[in-house]
Amino acid sequence: MHASSPLHGASTGTTFTRQTCRRELTVNDATVELDPVVEERRWSARLIGWVVVLVLANRVADTVLTTPQMVTSEILEHFGTNQVAWLNSSALLAGAIWSPLLAKSADIFGKRHVLLITLFVAGAGSVLCLVAPNIGIFLLGRLLQGSAMAVVFLTVALTRQISAPRVAMTAIGIVTSASAIIGIVEPFLMEPLIDRFGFQSVFVVSVALAAAAALCIRLFIPESPIRSNGRVDVSGALLLGGGLAGVLGYASLGQDLGWLSGGMIALLVAGVAALAGWGILALRVDEPIVDIRALSRPLLLTLLAIVLAAGSFQAVIQLTDLIASVPPELGLGYGLKDAGPNALLFAAPAPGIVLGGIFAGWLATRIGPARTLLGGIAIGTVGTLTMLAGVSSFPLAVAGFGLLGTAAGAINTSGFNLATGLAPPERHGVVSGLVSVMLAVGGAVVTVAGTAVLNATPTVIDGTPQNSATGMYLYILIAGILFVLSTVTAIVLVRKRFAPRQAPRSAEAAERAPGSTAHRITPSPRHRAPRSSAAGGSARTRALRLTAGIGGMLLAGVAVFFGVQISTAGDGTALLGYRQVAVGPDQERVEVGALLGSVDVVVPDGVRARVAGRVVFGGTECERACSEPGREIVVDAVGAFAMVDVMRPGEILADEREQAREDAEDARERAQEARDDE
Repeated sequence: MHASSPLHGASTGTTFTRQTCRRELTVNDATVELDPVVEERRWSARLIGWVVVLVLANRVADTVLTTPQMVTSEILEHFGTNQVAWLNSSALLAGAIWSPLLAKSADIFGKRHVLLITLFVAGAGSVLCLVAPNIGIFLLGRLLQGSAMAVVFLTVALTRQISAPRVAMTAIGIVTSASAIIGIVEPFLMEPLIDRFGFQSVFVVSVALAAAAALCIRLFIPESPIRSNGRVDVSGALLLGGGLAGVLGYASLGQDLGWLSGGMIALLVAGVAALAGWGILALRVDEPIVDIRALSRPLLLTLLAIVLAAGSFQAVIQLTDLIASVPPELGLGYGLKDAGPNALLFAAPAPGIVLGGIFAGWLATRIGPARTLLGGIAIGTVGTLTMLAGVSSFPLAVAGFGLLGTAAGAINTSGFNLATGLAPPERHGVVSGLVSVMLAVGGAVVTVAGTAVLNATPTVIDGTPQNSATGMYLYILIAGILFVLSTVTAIVLVRKRFAPRQAPRSAEAAERAPGSTAHRITPSPRHRAPRSSAAGGSARTRALRLTAGIGGMLLAGVAVFFGVQISTAGDGTALLGYRQVAVGPDQERVEVGALLGSVDVVVPDGVRARVAGRVVFGGTECERACSEPGREIVVDAVGAFAMVDVMRPGEILADEREQAREDAEDARERAQEARDDE
């Protein structure tokens, strides 16, 4: 047996003791023996296999929560009911109840262990739905299926703890985003099965996927190496989950059942009362389900930015069905029916979700997840403003939905990475659960607000009530305003979080720095209400189109301006990557550009640098090179979503030595692990 070496966690007071291949966790004088330490420090065949398995698990969540909506009419006919609202919302509401309980349990009992239980419960729910003899048993199955909502944040927390920070951020991007691409082909795969075997085939596929994912996780995925002690506050979990379910239920069901009906008012009041009760309880018990007192200001800012941004992009994407079903010939000022293939509109966000999520994870290892979150929000803002003109232009609509998909992937990935990086490892499950809940709450609340605007601004065409162009543009503008507020929040977060140095240079620094599947959004039914006349709508439409055109031209002009400056930088440009530029002894000016990348400018000793130019949604850093005396040189840095560091050769050399030391330490650890395995 090898000699033990204590490693003390400075931020959490946690002590790890390594003996052979096992660890013990000591928290509050209680010791818990953990599973063998398994952590991938770089991309390998094993890590790729783990990511594939976790992507499969997230596909289970999508299949369980959203795919049954493809067969809603068949289910209603089979059970002889018209309760479509409860049928579609039951799993989401159940997920809100399950999430707090499963998140806290994961931190105590292990993420892998709770993930397996979650997949089993979701699979059991699918079996109940498959064999249900009546609507009551079917809804019970949907309540069990709702536990799959926790799969997303459990896979994020597990990924964070079984891989080193330098690879975990990219891996989380893949885990949360990659399954969205399957949503493009899913209708083409499921429709033949539904036609041949009926709506039950959806639940057969759910059972098969849940079983396959659980088996792969059991065989290949290691348990999370860090757990907390304590107990699960069941009362707090039920109050928090029940309160969230009440508020989300009101937001989801109010349109169909009546916002001011007795049942809906009672549901909302009960939800608010439960949340208030949970807040009081959380301040009184020693181990609450979510410790409000431990929520730091950066984490609260992160959750605020996520809920605002998630609500905005989900609300706008839900307009797809409405826009695609209105013919331009009605003269409403919007509508894309027969203007192009509707399938392209519905599929446009999916590639963006995948690319945005994966790229945001990769870029976070260079510039930090706070900046990638800000970048995703900025892309979402542009996509939302594009939709002001996109509601009547098919190419712009495809572009707008594509940008919103990219924003969704980047915001989801960056939100999970940043939140888990701001919390100690023993609370990764709870914090990931909070991010997942914010994504759901934001979408529901903003959609309700947008729906209210549509219902308040109707028009009548040929005796038929229709949504007006005024309501449509106001709906989009509300989402744009919320994106702007989210941008401000993210900017505050970036400035607070990255005062000294943004890009971590080592695994240890990355651990200190911040770390849904992006769920496909099912378009809501068209919301129509009567209106007396369409007179005056054309004038408003022209004014709004003019505003959108001017805004679009300004955005295009800014994009072209920065694009030209970045691409024409004379001394070096980093595009989607890294570049190092060495300053010559006689140079007086250096021009560098960066777009979604980073540049290191190496200034020789005896020369003092002065940084000019501007990096939008990024930053520049110059410590010794800008403060030490010497001949002045101007570093003209222009870029977007990027980082420019002005450094001395000694700083570069120190970073290279630190990297070499870490690589050597990694090699020694792998060799030791190989000897222990023998």
